Amino acid sequence: MLLQSFLTAESMQANTKQAAYRRKSPAERRRELIDAGIACLGEGGMSGFTIDRICTHAGVSRGLINHHFRTKDELLLQIYAAMTEHLIGEGDSASPLEDLRGIIDFNFDEHSFNTANLRAWLSVWGEIANNRPLFELHRQRYEVFKSRIEADLREIAAQCGLAIESGRVARQLIALIDGLWLEYCLHPEEFTLAMAREDCYHLLRDRGIPL
Repeated sequence: MLLQSFLTAESMQANTKQAAYRRKSPAERRRELIDAGIACLGEGGMSGFTIDRICTHAGVSRGLINHHFRTKDELLLQIYAAMTEHLIGEGDSASPLEDLRGIIDFNFDEHSFNTANLRAWLSVWGEIANNRPLFELHRQRYEVFKSRIEADLREIAAQCGLAIESGRVARQLIALIDGLWLEYCLHPEEFTLAMAREDCYHLLRDRGIPL
């Protein structure tokens, strides 16, 4: 009788776990796997980006990864899409000045600008040149980001009567953000988040943008 009770309780626990497992939608499962992949990239770079390590991080079987992503390269593409979507955002600020401030501040807040995220970005950046689908996605996302900044700059220039090359300044701002991220990966003791933000503000102020 005691054994039967124990098995019944054990079965109930198993059923509860299975029910919790089933309650997760495919989108939630894919997000978990993407997050696990980002964590692996942050810890071990591309050499640490293995199916086994991702499974361990996510607490799932290899079969589940294969169910949601046909290949590891497909998962890498989805990871890059999620990372860039997170940083680019929606651009729904009340004004172009607020949008520019938001872009700079978000790129250098403690949730985005931390060692784990930076290492993950560095790993993916190193892969872009050798991975054509990843390169194409990168170009597409870069153009979206650049176009958003460029549109803000054009509107500000029109409002303030400034003569600036909005495309060139947008490219310079993105290059500075990327450079600061890279520099922080290599030398995190060199500057603070506040200093990085101020460098970006300074770039735009030098071109007449009233930030």
